Amino acid sequence: MSTSSMQEPVTELKLTLEHVFDIRIDFHQRLIFDAMPGGQKAAYTSVKSGTVSGPRLNGKVLDYSGADWPIVRADGVVELNAHYVLEADDGAHIYIRNLGYVYGPRTAADSARSPANPAITGYFRCTPYFRAPEGPHDWLNRTVIVGAGGRHRAPDHTLFRYYAAL
Repeated sequence: MSTSSMQEPVTELKLTLEHVFDIRIDFHQRLIFDAMPGGQKAAYTSVKSGTVSGPRLNGKVLDYSGADWPIVRADGVVELNAHYVLEADDGAHIYIRNLGYVYGPRTAADSARSPANPAITGYFRCTPYFRAPEGPHDWLNRTVIVGAGGRHRAPDHTLFRYYAAL
């Protein structure tokens, strides 16, 4: 292999992100169970309702259609494992499985720099996977999507912003 071929830019490996939609999830209840072996704790957060809005998808989160079953690790990192159902404005039902990590609650200094953002979570990133029917939403079945979230209180809800990796 020549040295010159190793120095050529590989344009097909470029990655850009495009905002596709936001989801707000309102929660019914949160439970944390006793510690498991290794210091981890299991938890349960049931989905009450929610909305989906954005340039590529609009609709709602079906009421009581799922929950998050996170693991709270001994190091304080929360491993998300949420499952619920979206209903697009056209009536299509879309299953979502959302995996991710949450850690590091916002500090007082963070809040002072950004008082308009009442999120109580520091790092909150996720990778959702979808099962959508054939038709206008089947792009979800073959697109890598990443998201950022923020947990809020009063009322208890989480806001997610999702981006397609292009």
